[in-house]
Amino acid sequence: MRQATTGPSATPAPAVVAHRWPTALVLASAMFLVLFDSLAVATALPRIGAEFHLGPGRLQWVVTLYSLSIGGLLLLGGRLCDLWGRRRLIVVSLALATLGSALAGLATALSPLLLGRVLQGAGAALAIPATLASAATYFPDEPWRSRVFAVVAAAANTAGLAGAIVGGLITSHLGWRWVFLATVPVGLVAMVAARLLLPASRPDPGGRQRLDLAGAVLATGMLLALIFGANRIAESGPDPVALGAVAGSLVLLFLLVRVERRVADPLVRPSLLRSRPLVAGCLAFAAHSAAYAVVVVVGSLYLQEVHGLSPAGAGLVLAPVLLGALVSAAPAGALIRRFGARRVVAVALALCAVTLALVAVNAGGPLILVTAILVAWGLSAGPIYVGLTRVCVGDAPPSDQGTASAVFESTTHVAGAISVAVFLTLLAAGVGYGVVQFVGAVAGGLGVLALLLIMPAGKSGTTPSPAPQRAAAR
Repeated sequence: MRQATTGPSATPAPAVVAHRWPTALVLASAMFLVLFDSLAVATALPRIGAEFHLGPGRLQWVVTLYSLSIGGLLLLGGRLCDLWGRRRLIVVSLALATLGSALAGLATALSPLLLGRVLQGAGAALAIPATLASAATYFPDEPWRSRVFAVVAAAANTAGLAGAIVGGLITSHLGWRWVFLATVPVGLVAMVAARLLLPASRPDPGGRQRLDLAGAVLATGMLLALIFGANRIAESGPDPVALGAVAGSLVLLFLLVRVERRVADPLVRPSLLRSRPLVAGCLAFAAHSAAYAVVVVVGSLYLQEVHGLSPAGAGLVLAPVLLGALVSAAPAGALIRRFGARRVVAVALALCAVTLALVAVNAGGPLILVTAILVAWGLSAGPIYVGLTRVCVGDAPPSDQGTASAVFESTTHVAGAISVAVFLTLLAAGVGYGVVQFVGAVAGGLGVLALLLIMPAGKSGTTPSPAPQRAAAR
């Protein structure tokens, strides 16, 4: 019996946690910590470049390596979550992110700074699926399940908002190093809290499963090549390096499919990819990611070039958009329990599409009108993330919730990178901002269609799947 409890294949124990709010706050803190530097470091780039005498070409790797690490390692992180257990992976992810922050903050040259960013991205890639899977595992019953997903969504949105605002203040008053070092003691405390408060996962009674190393390598390489190629297109246009990376990702995808059909324990189970709620949720999330890129990336350029704002001024205009996403996440759980995730998310995506269409129509209009419409768009974001994670992760089989989380989160990195490349290419070709914003509105509308046509009406996300939860609890 002792040997069976220490195997690498772990299905989480969904026993009711003793301290619900403290446990929820630990999960939210993990999500916040690994995402805080995603935007905060952008405010520190000029100071970093000045200290290390870096031009824009080399300086952009401080951001690019972080995003590549997250996007490339998410599927591996999701599978490790299901095999090793939620609590263990959260603690390991916080350790990696904290070590990366310390290394980046103490760096005396570019190489250790970049290594620190890779470690931060790897920590985030492990923490994100483990946190979402833990929210579903440790809170199997309503209303707590929807509440915790709302809290985690609020933490993710707060991390971006705090990073964009607080990062600039820290850089100005304390120096760029403290953007990284400030999170180190908080990360250490979060590691201890996770170890003490999160229940330990129990092993899968059905036997040991092995990590599909070949699939993990191919999936990681495929995602890295695709995201790198898309980022390269956005920065430099469709040059041979970018097109070669995209072509390489397609080759790796072909090899991945062949390998996954032959292994006993694939990286992603085929049954998971046949799940209509997961497929619909990922397509809807991809549509929302494209709309988000229009608002944040294209919107920043639009505010600077059309309305003459400085980069800081554009950031201040867009800050209420992120704040709106944070505010709207709070009541999302109650709305989902009453009306169902499918209906709530469809309405929110429709609002997303309508507001972006209004921005496109008023592209040359008064700044105050455009800002008000963008704030309305932000109010649509909270219910989308909460509702889709509730269905895609919460209703997945317990032994696959980590993988489902990774598949779901990979969607936003892939769709975001591709959509940014497409939008910036259109702008470079002379297409107006209004047209690009309308393309984003169409993407939101396609997300509504994906939900209504693919997701079964009964999969509303209002209740957990009781049978698998009871089986895991035994």
